Amino acid sequence: MRRRTRIAAACIVSATIGCVTGEPGGPAAPPNASPSPGEVTVSLGAPEMVMRYREQSCEPFDLPDVQTRAFRRSDGRFVLVSGNAPRNYWMEGTGFHDLRRVCQPVLVSHDDPRAEVFDNQEWITSVYREGAVVHALVHNEYHDPVAANCGPGDTSPANPCWYNAVTYARSTDGGKNFVHARGPDHLVAASPERWNPAVPRGAPGPYGYFSASNIVRGKDGAYYTMVFGIPRRDEQGDRGTCVLRTTDLSNPASWRAWNGAGYTLALASAYRVSGGVPCTFVSRNAIGDLHGSLTWNSYLQRYMLVGSATSAISGAGECGTYYALSQDLITWTTTAMLRPGKLPYGRCAGGVPDGSEIYPSLIDHADTTVNFEVTGRTSHLYYVRWNKDLDRDLWRVPVTLLLR
Repeated sequence: MRRRTRIAAACIVSATIGCVTGEPGGPAAPPNASPSPGEVTVSLGAPEMVMRYREQSCEPFDLPDVQTRAFRRSDGRFVLVSGNAPRNYWMEGTGFHDLRRVCQPVLVSHDDPRAEVFDNQEWITSVYREGAVVHALVHNEYHDPVAANCGPGDTSPANPCWYNAVTYARSTDGGKNFVHARGPDHLVAASPERWNPAVPRGAPGPYGYFSASNIVRGKDGAYYTMVFGIPRRDEQGDRGTCVLRTTDLSNPASWRAWNGAGYTLALASAYRVSGGVPCTFVSRNAIGDLHGSLTWNSYLQRYMLVGSATSAISGAGECGTYYALSQDLITWTTTAMLRPGKLPYGRCAGGVPDGSEIYPSLIDHADTTVNFEVTGRTSHLYYVRWNKDLDRDLWRVPVTLLLR
């Protein structure tokens, strides 16, 4: 790889409050980093705007607020997934050249005031179409509207108290409308601890499982995704990336997390099962908590994980978009820079988040799979540029890889 880097703890970005700081199914991974396929260099093309918030948003809260995904509907139209709670709006077109915002929400957050139902503020973060059904993984945020140290009466992300989970929804009309089972029967992954706002001062840090990556299908026929985790409330430094597996996308309870030896761990609700344990983070010394975009790269013959991160090189840090490679989703190479850029936290923000570039994801426009789960030598890096406050635009830039 061009660089050997160490990832610092990533931050979680919310629309209204900013930053709150081989093949799957293989054997257990060795402790060392995954072997690189060789020296990889990256070249970038000219950035291109995909969605301008001030001109194309359907309402004030309609802004790109997740990693961008794409899939083909059965009628041949392309759907670009990049929405925001409480109403998730998407883009569609005949191809990537004529995408337009559609002002019909595909999932309206139920905003239930109870933590135990995991049916609160909802963001669709990954999709996978099979036949007439589009399956979705949902990033669900609970913001306590009752506790005095939180935001009484406020269930929005402006409330600092934050309990997160991954849930499931589905569409049978090409992704135009999503529904899910009554909570908590749609739960995929939750903290082994119940929500607890009681801390000595202020609000507890966010905890749970967040931001599921793309869903990819392995040669074993199973489906895989990666999620970011801060499993326990009082262990904010214990964070990393988990791998989940299922053979039945329609059954949210069928997902199992990697536990260090196999995919056997159910990340069940602490309100239903006591004494649960968190997943085993993968390659934490190599990737830290890098997460967000997952594809199989046919050029490098490796899985490619892309996300925002801060590196430390000889005591100096670089902020931007990084990537790592793996043959089995468990053992990853040390992260390498894909594209430098400002991030909305710490020294990366220069005092303000304005101008930050967040939520990176790779999409290969030439990929022929229904769900764009394969990237190649040339693809596009999609990212959100945070201009100011709620003003965020969606951009993309061509990325070319060269393996030596």
